[in-house]
Amino acid sequence: MKLSVTAILTFFILYSCNSSHKKLKSNANELIYNTADTTAGDLSVSLNLTGKIKAAQLAAQIRLSNSGSAPIDFQEMEIATPGGIRSGPVAGFEPFSLPPGKDTTLYVRFKPVNNLKLYQVTGMSGNFKASYKVSVSYKTGSDNLVSMALNSTTEKTEFNTYSKEAKNAVTGYSFDTKTGFNEREKKYLETIMPAVKSPFVYLSEQEIAVSGLNFKLKTYNEPDTVHAEFFIVNHADFPVKVITDSLNVMLNNETDNEEKAIVKIEKISGAQNDINMMEKGDRVLIHFKKFIKTPAAGVDPLILHLRGAFILSGRKDLFNEDLRLQPVLNLR
Repeated sequence: MKLSVTAILTFFILYSCNSSHKKLKSNANELIYNTADTTAGDLSVSLNLTGKIKAAQLAAQIRLSNSGSAPIDFQEMEIATPGGIRSGPVAGFEPFSLPPGKDTTLYVRFKPVNNLKLYQVTGMSGNFKASYKVSVSYKTGSDNLVSMALNSTTEKTEFNTYSKEAKNAVTGYSFDTKTGFNEREKKYLETIMPAVKSPFVYLSEQEIAVSGLNFKLKTYNEPDTVHAEFFIVNHADFPVKVITDSLNVMLNNETDNEEKAIVKIEKISGAQNDINMMEKGDRVLIHFKKFIKTPAAGVDPLILHLRGAFILSGRKDLFNEDLRLQPVLNLR
């Protein structure tokens, strides 16, 4: 049976119209989300959202149209998981004003926190969710902030395929808060005053606060290797010298004379002429990587070696003992 040219063209036109809001996946490294165009008052928004699997980021192409007679001032943009975990853009958005009768297209990147516990312990974002809510907050000539929410959802079969191929569970580590460290460290700090102004100590699962210095740990184990980040902020009135050669991550039965961790220090803020010296207000990120090939890696506790790593005036040590790290299993 032969079809006329007119019938064929009619078929394709109808097919195109019915598929206008549904994108087809063309890249195995991407996860496509579908979003309906939305209009509220003078503002119209269309969104194309794509999950970049290797980068663990969501790329949003957002078209904003102002059909009114007054400017629209865009203030904020964020993305939220179905569980309500919110994340702001990592690139592509700053507050701006859209004139009346104009439109613009933004290319915004998000790195959503998909699993809060996983992120707190390891610094990893976690696997993508099947849906997200992108919110755009703006003002239209008044002080009232208005928010428009756009729901984006991926195809069920596509998401199931992605989930099967996504990363398996990982092991992270948290500080062991039941060793009596707070009491012993406080008594030690009292003996080195006035090198420290106040002998304050507080240890939680991922953070340490010691006399004005705040430490935040994120770490995880992959086959044969432990990775860690130690973020430090100096709120104290005294400087601290970081001795990277004294930092190490070890198994409980390992001696400090065995293989050292690979340690790299990055000064986020403060004078760059001596990145190992932390003055008040300075922020430092310390990266660890330690090769540990043993069946116990990822199951047994670790020791974070801190003695001799943070030195105060008068060559006083900030820490009088090392800290025990407990594994946190099956994080996804």
